[in-house]
Amino acid sequence: MKKILFSAIVIATSLTAFSQVNGRIAKSGPSLNTPVIIDQPSINSSLAISCTTLTTLSSTSLSVGGASSDTTTPGCSPNAGYVYGNNCYGDKEKANFFAASSYSLYTGANVTSVIVGFFQSGTEGTGGVSTHTVGMTLYNGTNVTTAPGTAIGSTVATLGAIAAAHTGTTNVFYYTFNFAAPLTAPTTGGFYASLVLPTAAGDTAVVANQTSAPVNKAWEKWSDDSWNSIATAWGTNGNLLILPILCGTYTSISENLGLSNNVKVLPNPTSGLVNVVFTLANEENVVVSVSNTLGQVVSNSKFDGISNKMISLDIANQPNGVYFVTISNGKDKMVQRLILNK
Repeated sequence: MKKILFSAIVIATSLTAFSQVNGRIAKSGPSLNTPVIIDQPSINSSLAISCTTLTTLSSTSLSVGGASSDTTTPGCSPNAGYVYGNNCYGDKEKANFFAASSYSLYTGANVTSVIVGFFQSGTEGTGGVSTHTVGMTLYNGTNVTTAPGTAIGSTVATLGAIAAAHTGTTNVFYYTFNFAAPLTAPTTGGFYASLVLPTAAGDTAVVANQTSAPVNKAWEKWSDDSWNSIATAWGTNGNLLILPILCGTYTSISENLGLSNNVKVLPNPTSGLVNVVFTLANEENVVVSVSNTLGQVVSNSKFDGISNKMISLDIANQPNGVYFVTISNGKDKMVQRLILNK
């Protein structure tokens, strides 16, 4: 599979070369057309079983790192591959760290699945033999500056199943890796969620990365099985579009959260039917809308005189991926991330 030459589907910018570090040469990738919005879980009681989607991304701008030609390394010229995916160096895994502090309000926390934002545009990016596999492994982690530790658990998916999740025209699409049984999240330190790359010739898996990430969150496993930070290996910070779904008993730290304290969106993830449960002290007029990651509104409804009531929305006609449910009463607004996985 030819690499680095991105099609016009990508919102292209000029590629600015980074300096060579440890024999590797990297270029910044073009910005992608799928933004990511960061939000917090919506809980309507002080103690509840809830699931949330973890992320380390702090901006909506995404990129793909393309490695430039490396004439000093056999097989790395003229095309060296991807920083955050398969490349001529034979990288085996790309991992992102999630600190225990990011889910400290959850007790008995388990990771049920991991969503990965893959890059594919035309014949470039993620693809290959449909029966070959891509893996997802969770590792114990001490901190972001320490390599992944012992494996907690893993699962695999075929390249064919991943490719089938790309149903739209955007060049970033989402695939959910589901674990056979929930994996216990460490209560201290944190964990790494690692994409295990395919190794056969012609197979490629590429994950999106936050553009110009201010802090490095990513590590990679080299062909010699050693772990190395992206920042050290490539001279640029990695912060991958990898989103673990974590469930546990959630304890709210606030009793005055406005709408977010009296509205709950469930189930999450959903197969299409979404229930919005209101427990408002007074009757209010509310607007409930659902938008995709491009900001396009796929559902919008107004409801008058809502207090204690459940309303249902159906988004089963939409492609799998990340959506955002916005509830507003004219004075207050809450936004809840929603995963559609049919």
